[in-house]
Amino acid sequence: MTAIMVSRDVRNLLLVAVAVALTFANSTHDSFYFDDEHSLVANPHIRQLAHLPDFFIDPQLFSRNEGSEMYRPLVLVSYALTYVFFEYQASAYHLFNIALHLLVALAVYRLYVRLGLSGAVALCGALLFGVHPLVCEPVNYISSRSESLAALFFLTGLLCYSGRGAWTLPVALACYVAAMMSKSSAVTLPAVLLAFDWLMRERACPPRWRRLLPFWVLAAVYVWASRSLLHEAVIGAPVRNWTQQFTTQIKAIVYYAKLFFFPFPLSVEHQFGIAETGLDLGVVLSAGLVLTLLCMVWVGWRLRPLIFWLGWIGITLLPTLVIPLNVLVNERRLYLPLVALIGVVLWLLQLNLRGGRWRIVAVALILIMAGLAGQRNDVWRDKKSLWEDAREKAPLMVRPHVRLGTIYRVEGNLIAADKAYSQALTIDPEHAPAHNNLGNLYRDRGERTAAVAAYRRALALLPGYPDALVNLATLYSDEGRFSEALPLYRQALAKGGQRVEIYNNLGTAYLKMDQYQQAETVLRQALALGAEQPGLYFNLGGALEGLGRSTEAARVYKQALQIDSTYAKAYYNLALLYEGENARFSSIEAYRNFIHHWRGAPRFRRQAEQRLHILEKIEGSD
Repeated sequence: MTAIMVSRDVRNLLLVAVAVALTFANSTHDSFYFDDEHSLVANPHIRQLAHLPDFFIDPQLFSRNEGSEMYRPLVLVSYALTYVFFEYQASAYHLFNIALHLLVALAVYRLYVRLGLSGAVALCGALLFGVHPLVCEPVNYISSRSESLAALFFLTGLLCYSGRGAWTLPVALACYVAAMMSKSSAVTLPAVLLAFDWLMRERACPPRWRRLLPFWVLAAVYVWASRSLLHEAVIGAPVRNWTQQFTTQIKAIVYYAKLFFFPFPLSVEHQFGIAETGLDLGVVLSAGLVLTLLCMVWVGWRLRPLIFWLGWIGITLLPTLVIPLNVLVNERRLYLPLVALIGVVLWLLQLNLRGGRWRIVAVALILIMAGLAGQRNDVWRDKKSLWEDAREKAPLMVRPHVRLGTIYRVEGNLIAADKAYSQALTIDPEHAPAHNNLGNLYRDRGERTAAVAAYRRALALLPGYPDALVNLATLYSDEGRFSEALPLYRQALAKGGQRVEIYNNLGTAYLKMDQYQQAETVLRQALALGAEQPGLYFNLGGALEGLGRSTEAARVYKQALQIDSTYAKAYYNLALLYEGENARFSSIEAYRNFIHHWRGAPRFRRQAEQRLHILEKIEGSD
C-alpha cells in the first residue's frame, strides 16, 4: 500500500513539473525590467563573490541606489552565483525563476496532502497554483524571485514543523531564517504555525508553545534588527497617511479576490487609486467581506480548516496591509496568499465531492488558466510590450506613460516619446521622473533651454534626484560650463555613489577640461565598481594618452575591444597611436576595422579613409 502511495505521489509531482515547464516555456525571454536595473544589472556588488558575506550584513548592497536598501541576502546570493556563470544573459535568470516556481508548486502539493486533502484534490490544487496567471509576475520578473524564494522556505518550514522527528524543528527554524533572508514578509510564518497548531491538528489541542517559542524569538530579533527601516516606512516618512493606507488596503482585498477568480486585467501597473475615505464603495464592499469572514469564524470549530486557510490569507497579506508602500496593489503580493485561496476552494470541493464530474471541470479550469498564463508570459517578452499593455489597461496611471516615453526615445521616436511624457504630466504635473525624462527629450532635440528648465523642475520637486543632477551636469559640461557642472556631479555622487554613469560622465568632463589625472582617478573608480563597459575603457584610454602613457592607453583600448569587438571609436584611437609609433601595418588594420564598424557621423569615416589611403600608399611604395 505504501509503495502504491509513493508511486502515486511521484506521478503527481511529475505532472505538476511538466505542467509548470510547459506553461512557462515561453518566459525565457531576454529582458530585464524596472527594479532589475538598479538591484541586478547596475548593482556592482553582485559581480564579485567576495561580497557574499557582506550581503548578510549590509542592506544597502541590495541596490546601487541610495534609499533602496532591503535585507534580501539570499536573493543577492542567487544573483551573484548566476552572474559567475552567465553574467547578464537574462534567459539564465528567467530559467532560475521558473525552476524556483516549480519547486514551490511541488511543495504546495506536499502541503495540501499533509493537511488532509486527497491525492487527486491536492494534485488539482498544485496544478492550479502552478499555472495560475497570477504567478506570471513572480516568474517573469527577475527581481520578484524574492516572493518565490521566500515562499519555498516558508512552505518547507511549515511542512517540517508539521512533521515528526527530532530533525524537523531545527530544519523548520533554518527554513524560517532563510525565508526572512529572502523577503521580510515571511516574518509572518510563526502566526501561520500558531493557526496550524490551533486549527489543523487531528484533535483539538492547545498550541505547542515550546516548539513555537523559537520562531517568535527569531521574529522579534528580525523586527528589532529592521527597526530603522520599519520606523521610516511606518512612522518617519510613510508614503501615505494611516487613514489612506487602511482604507486603500481594505479596498484592495476585494480587488485581490476578483483577480483570483477572474484574472483580468493583469498588468504590471493596475488602475487602482487611493481611497481617501471609508465611504468609498470599494472600502464598504471590502469591509462587508471581512465582516462576513469574521462571522464564519464565529460559527464554530466545524469550519476549522476553512478558518485556517482564511487566516493564512489575512496573515500573509498583513505586512502590505499595514506598511505603506509606493505601489498600491500588485500581483506578486498574492503569491503566498494564492496557496491559501486555492486551499479554501479545495476544502469546499472535497467537502462536497459527488461523482467524478468535478475532475472534468477541474481539468478544463487548469487548461484555461494555463492558456491565460501563456498569453501573459508573451506580454512580458520585452519592455515595450509590457508597458504598452500596462498603458492600455491603466491609462490613468503615470508610470506606464513615463516608461514608454523612455522606450520611444531610445528607439528614436521622439514624437511618441513627447506624447507619452505629456500624458504623464497631465495625470500628475508634479511627477519628477517625467520632468527629468522630458528634459532628456528636449536635449535630444537641441532645445537646451527647455531641457535645463525641465531638469530644474525635477530637482525642485525631488531635491537630490541623482538622474536629474547627472543630466543637468552633463548638459552644462557639453556647453563648457564646467564650474556649474562639477558641483552637480559631486552632489550626484553623494546621493548615488554606486552609479557607474556618474563617474563616467564626470570623467568625461575632466577630459574636456584637460584635467587628465582627475579623469583617470574617477574612471578607475567606475571600473572598481565592476562595470565592464567599453566606453569606460575608451575614456580611460583618453586620460592615459593625455598623461603621455601611450602604451597603457593602447592596452586599455584593447580591453574595450575585448568587451565589444565592434566598438569603433577604440579602433580609431588605436590607429592614431600606431600611426604615431610608425607601426603602419597595425594602424592600417585598425583604420579598416574602424571604417567597417563605424555608424556615426560620415566625416569621421572620411577622415579615416583618407588616412588609410595615405598609409596604404606609403606601405605599397616600401
